[in-house]
Amino acid sequence: MKNIEQELKLQLTEREYNLLADKSDAQPQLQTNFYFRYDGMPDDVMVRLRRKGDKYLLCRKRRLSLNDGVSVCDERECEIAQLHAEYILDRGVSPDEMRKFFGDEVCVPLSLAGRLDTYRTVFVLCGWVLELDKNVYLGRTDYELECENGDVQELSRLKNYLYSTFGIEAKPCAPKSERFFEALNK
Repeated sequence: MKNIEQELKLQLTEREYNLLADKSDAQPQLQTNFYFRYDGMPDDVMVRLRRKGDKYLLCRKRRLSLNDGVSVCDERECEIAQLHAEYILDRGVSPDEMRKFFGDEVCVPLSLAGRLDTYRTVFVLCGWVLELDKNVYLGRTDYELECENGDVQELSRLKNYLYSTFGIEAKPCAPKSERFFEALNK
């Protein structure tokens, strides 16, 4: 349930996205993120319900650090049944569920804020497992590349490889949830 996640997150243009997508034989898979909030929720915390096929994962992430595109988060998630997921989508995430699933103490329920659809292509390029995302939300579309790796030097080598091979400059990007809430608040 507890996982320290370290990953590189880079913003891509549509052209850069297509350039990398051409290097993969994999087909994009849809995953839908439903985001939840309460008034006064810390900006470094994200709660989502992710639907991937017929599976539902309830997740809480707390960002520990963000440096040069490399994000380190405490990520806790658990799979829940479809009926429970539908219940959460209808009425939100209760304080009891936050305590039970994540050990978090909150006093108010979290309300559904909206959804973001990600078309994710996972493939291996020169030994790196890359996640290429096309994100559609609130009338917007954006593109990003993610790569999880416990070795920061490997992530730095990936940035250099992308630049020298494809001319893709390493443009760090904010997490999907942050971009979603920024668009929601506009």
